[in-house]
Amino acid sequence: MKLIALGDNVIDYYHNTQECFPGGNAVNVAVHAARLGAQAEYLGSLGDDKMAHIVEKALRENGVDISHCPVLQGRTTKVCSYDVVNGERSFIEVITGESWTGPLQIGAQELDELKTADLIVSSCNAKMPEQMAAVQALPAVFAYDFGEKEKYRTDAYYDEVCHGIDLAMLSCKPMDKAAFAELCAPLHRRGVVHVLATMGAAGQMLSVQGKIVEKTTQMVEASDTMGAGDSFLAAFLCSLYTAGWQKAKPMPEQALLAALAAGQQVSARNCMAQGGFGCKAEISRDSIE
Repeated sequence: MKLIALGDNVIDYYHNTQECFPGGNAVNVAVHAARLGAQAEYLGSLGDDKMAHIVEKALRENGVDISHCPVLQGRTTKVCSYDVVNGERSFIEVITGESWTGPLQIGAQELDELKTADLIVSSCNAKMPEQMAAVQALPAVFAYDFGEKEKYRTDAYYDEVCHGIDLAMLSCKPMDKAAFAELCAPLHRRGVVHVLATMGAAGQMLSVQGKIVEKTTQMVEASDTMGAGDSFLAAFLCSLYTAGWQKAKPMPEQALLAALAAGQQVSARNCMAQGGFGCKAEISRDSIE
């Protein structure tokens, strides 16, 4: 299985401990997919600063292909700053500077590369909503992470990005089935086949064209929840694809429960490591602040 993770790359900076980790939704998913045995590729714009080199090194060391990423000369890498206490992070700020690479612009070469994928995953943090229709028109199974922010849950945003989504994932507070069904309804109306809500310690709920499947979670004492959702998503996607997932195909409950279990196992393990995938970077505080 070839998985292409399309979108963002960042440096996650832990302000209170002065620690840095390469990350970003797409980078994290690509690394975890590679660790699970997938042929994984990251596709996104890379800068040519010290931060970008750290991201590139981490991807290469984890067996992720970055050979089709444009490297933009003179451009810099986004830094996301957090405080992390008892494993839980609180957001401080995003530092882009005047020369941030910005989102990837998909041209003919990138589109040709995306055509080689069996599975493509992207997210709201890729900042590429206007380009999603072209990507979803390709033969690959397509998954999209809508994150946790309400600005990515509006009718206008759904209209822009929903053109053939096989799996939509949302990070949510705990909710009951009725609230989950209400959350899923506008996505299903736009043709989304599977909708997955991850709710932290409360577990996950999954809607398959309106039929709800749920699974309680494994409880762990997390040392760092960064990347928990991305590791879950990577394992879920890999499991479901090996069960015969195809574009626009609703999957049976048994395969979905197995994929949820796989996601929980990998996510629980990742919560025992620091950063998106346990790769710490040596960067001076002066380079960040």
